[in-house]
Amino acid sequence: MKVCFDTSTLVAALLQQHPHHGIAFPRLQAVNAGSVQGHLTTHGLAELFATLTALPLKPRLLPADVERVIRQSILACFTLIPLSADDYCEAMQLTVKQNLASGAIYDALHLIGARGARCSTLYTLNLRHFRSLAPGDSIIAFP
Repeated sequence: MKVCFDTSTLVAALLQQHPHHGIAFPRLQAVNAGSVQGHLTTHGLAELFATLTALPLKPRLLPADVERVIRQSILACFTLIPLSADDYCEAMQLTVKQNLASGAIYDALHLIGARGARCSTLYTLNLRHFRSLAPGDSIIAFP
């Protein structure tokens, strides 16, 4: 089974102190164990690094530490979904179709990538955002 993860799910899975860690971590473990094929868009990779290095944690996560965690916990077992210029244009069209603005484009990139890679599921903690982007799309799931 091919599953794609959005940034919110991976942040929760990687941080024990996250309120949704207990829900997201088993999904990451399933990828690490090889029972499901984990996928992440190239946009999601950059977004994950940016999010983890910007969190107001004490002590703050250092960029080198975040890179190491991503390499060991994500890149070692996930397949990256490269996004093309056409994917970005399709994501814009999707947000325009739903009359959405601002950060909706980022969610659209995850969705377009997951669809393009033929993933059966896209895990997100932001169900409301994704459902406003693609109402009734069965790929979208809470971990």
